[in-house]
Amino acid sequence: MFPEKPFHGRVFVKEFETEEEEGIMKPLFFIDYDNTIFSHRTWTIPEDALQTLEGLKKDGFRVILASGRAFRTGELPEEFQGRFIPDGLVSSNGAIIEAEGKTIWEKYFDPELQRRILDFVVEKGYCLISGFEGSWCTSNLERFKSLPSNRNRKIMPEGGASFQALYHSRRPSFFLADTKEAIEDVQAHFPETRLLYMGDEMGGADIIPRENGKDLGASRILEYFQASWEDTAAIGDSMNDLNLIKRAAFGIAMGNAMPEVQAAADYVAADIDKGGLADAVSRVRRWAKEQR
Repeated sequence: MFPEKPFHGRVFVKEFETEEEEGIMKPLFFIDYDNTIFSHRTWTIPEDALQTLEGLKKDGFRVILASGRAFRTGELPEEFQGRFIPDGLVSSNGAIIEAEGKTIWEKYFDPELQRRILDFVVEKGYCLISGFEGSWCTSNLERFKSLPSNRNRKIMPEGGASFQALYHSRRPSFFLADTKEAIEDVQAHFPETRLLYMGDEMGGADIIPRENGKDLGASRILEYFQASWEDTAAIGDSMNDLNLIKRAAFGIAMGNAMPEVQAAADYVAADIDKGGLADAVSRVRRWAKEQR
């Protein structure tokens, strides 16, 4: 599939198509969060993105937030409050699945595998980070501070006892905030995991059990809603979105997406900071009308 020409025009803010005609297909949307809804350049959700999400819900579309983050229904981004509540969550790259506020699936690291991963990154001096009890912790705080890719993360994780606590906590995923060489090394030593590179701009990679993934989580959402892949659209930017975009009936890569993701998409939208999410959703709406 070859991406269509990216959108580089004005930002869509208040223009939402209506679905008044009978028989128009309403696809179920799977939408990534980081660098699809939430911009890592500005560390905010663009207003046009929020209005786009509001418009989808207003027009009766089901929207699933598909993220590498460990979102829960009661712990959504502050910007969503009073404006947007997703119909479901594919969190931690498919480890935690919620639909209509109910948890329908959870899959964590095997405790022995988790211990070996933590031991390995400590031995190698790599920088692994993880959210834990409302804060961030890391295996190597000095390395976190020294790597250029971490300077834009707007977080300052803790080391020491906070990291040691991970040995006694079940985790669905980790993030290796390190170099490509470190990512390749961890992947080579742990073939039972998948390391999903976030691209040169964001850097680092999600570490997940091989049996997890956004596309597998999406399958569980579809089963819950008694829908099929023919009823889906997916929007994302990184390698953890790739299989989901491939499997969706209509897959969209953001203009800031990795080249591999853009190459797999049916359409390449504008950059996140240039109305990308609004452009992506507008294109899916037009596609849906064409399916009548």
